[in-house]
Amino acid sequence: MDRRFLQLNKLFSIRVSAIFFALIVLLSIACRKDKEDTPDGTDPPPSHQPTPYILELPEHFSIIFGPTLPEDNPLTVEGIALGKKLFFEKKLSATNQISCASCHRPESAFNDPGKAVSTGINGLTGTRNAMPLFNLAWTPTFDSKFNWRGSAESLEDQALEPVTIHFEMGETWPNVVNKLQNDAMYPPMFEAAFGTNVIDSTLVVKAIAQFERTLISGDSRMDEYVKELLNLNPPGSSDLTAQELRGFNIYVSTAKGDCFHCHGNVNLRNPLWTDFEFRNNGLDLNPDSGLALVTKKASDVGKFKTPSLRNLVYTAPYMHDGRFQTLEEVVEFYSTGVQDGPLTDPLMADRGFVNPNLTTQEKADLVAFLKTITDTVFVNNPDFRP
Repeated sequence: MDRRFLQLNKLFSIRVSAIFFALIVLLSIACRKDKEDTPDGTDPPPSHQPTPYILELPEHFSIIFGPTLPEDNPLTVEGIALGKKLFFEKKLSATNQISCASCHRPESAFNDPGKAVSTGINGLTGTRNAMPLFNLAWTPTFDSKFNWRGSAESLEDQALEPVTIHFEMGETWPNVVNKLQNDAMYPPMFEAAFGTNVIDSTLVVKAIAQFERTLISGDSRMDEYVKELLNLNPPGSSDLTAQELRGFNIYVSTAKGDCFHCHGNVNLRNPLWTDFEFRNNGLDLNPDSGLALVTKKASDVGKFKTPSLRNLVYTAPYMHDGRFQTLEEVVEFYSTGVQDGPLTDPLMADRGFVNPNLTTQEKADLVAFLKTITDTVFVNNPDFRP
């Protein structure tokens, strides 16, 4: 009987081993089949993985540092599409009547045309001129503060603020999230962009920031001249007039306009037309708080973000408070009106004179030059419209 028991036990062990081996073979075939279903034989990606998006950069932007793209918010096709929809979404406001685009209009270089300060919910007015939005991806990491007074550390932060400011959108983020979560269009878009249909404020502002980083302006008549200077275009291919070239020479002259120290020029390898710094440009002897409201430093009183000189034709009125209606007024201010106060930027005071007193012709030439940095392709780009 012992011998018979041993034989049965041996037979049972053989059968178990055979079944176990068969299961291993079946699993191996199934795994191999899954990999064969993908073109390169690798594991198939998760169904929610978004499509990477590569920015198309103007050729002459290659002379400067690359865009600043955060690792925790890479650009994707789905994220940008979601961000664009949210940029024009009025549900972000308490009255469902105000969106980001209400104060940043695509046809005006994402500025609020004709308004010194923008109007928010219930007709309330703000305290700053709406800054235009373009080439924001190039704000350097060593100074990543955004808006006139530097209250936002990133584009994501910048998108977060207006929703809760009482004179802008005047809403709460829980209410915004609830409205979006209950809109049948949004959960699938968040799923496609971020792998979850559970919406929160972090994902909302990440999507908006992705869209804003695609707002690239680099196709003006002046850009063509810059490319010619950089030997990217054939000599004589640009069409700037004699007056516009005279204006450019005034712009780069330390004895005349001396504009390039704050706004850059091609010789300083900066086609963005801003140094991204915060400066007191001598608007007032007793200036607005500006950056000091954020840093609490007395030395920062009157400092505001240096705006780009691109697309000025579309972004009047000018300065942080919209005090100047025309470019002629701006040039006149820098020619005769700068206040040499204790907080005025040293770049202006150290020249030995604050107001260069340009002639009537020089002022006209400088204005003519400034208008050449107008990018009509950008403001008419259908990709930036709802």
